[in-house]
Amino acid sequence: MIYDDFKRNHVILPGREEALLKFLKQDYEGMQHKWKHRCNSHSEDALTWSCFDVIANLQLTNKIFVLNQIFEDAYKDKARIHLDEGQYKDSQIDIHVGKKYTGRSSLESTEVDASIELPGMLIFVEAKLYNAMSPARLPDKPHDQIARKLRVGLDSPLHDSRDFYFIFLDLAPVDKFSKRKKKEIASLPSSGFHDKWKSAWWFKYYRDGRNNSRKPLKEALAGIESPLPPIESIAENMGWLTWGDMFKSVLQGVLLEWQAKKSAN
Repeated sequence: MIYDDFKRNHVILPGREEALLKFLKQDYEGMQHKWKHRCNSHSEDALTWSCFDVIANLQLTNKIFVLNQIFEDAYKDKARIHLDEGQYKDSQIDIHVGKKYTGRSSLESTEVDASIELPGMLIFVEAKLYNAMSPARLPDKPHDQIARKLRVGLDSPLHDSRDFYFIFLDLAPVDKFSKRKKKEIASLPSSGFHDKWKSAWWFKYYRDGRNNSRKPLKEALAGIESPLPPIESIAENMGWLTWGDMFKSVLQGVLLEWQAKKSAN
């Protein structure tokens, strides 16, 4: 659906109007994709903004609660990433939507749908709604969308030492999208919803490897000069999250916020 007003398409907290306009008018490769699709109800950028900007503006306790639930759902593991209350100040949890990062050694750049910066940690979230991920396209894009995020995130883009985590956010669990296809087919240009299986294919290609080998992930990271963690650790730090789980966590955080304010009054 195409709305008459972009405000109908976004969750806008009081005082965040200018921040949203700045986000929508960001330039990427000479084009303003977000502004072009600002009124389209199918815009994954609108949905990503609406969820992560709300999380970013929750009170610290509720923010940590929501993030912990998101991490647990993405990794099916409470211990992979867990933030302890009292360990962080609000200023230490930076949540960005549409921030551009550049690898320190490769100088490769990528815009990240949502990112979370914490002391000692950096988390990239690649969000998809109805579109599939973008495959590699030689010569200008030698790496597919997942590989680009891994390469930049692991290449010390903040010029310090942090554990890097990558979360793919999509409509359904990864196994629901998975198909047994040859790499040559998965590498073809994506053209819409019927190609969404490619996102799951490439995600599992890097996370799980092929024929009991980590060669796919090692090859995807070739040329990065920054020190890399063990390849097994990189794979284990790749998580998959569904929009359904995201919505539940955000709504629970908003409810906690509302209950706290109601009790205070």
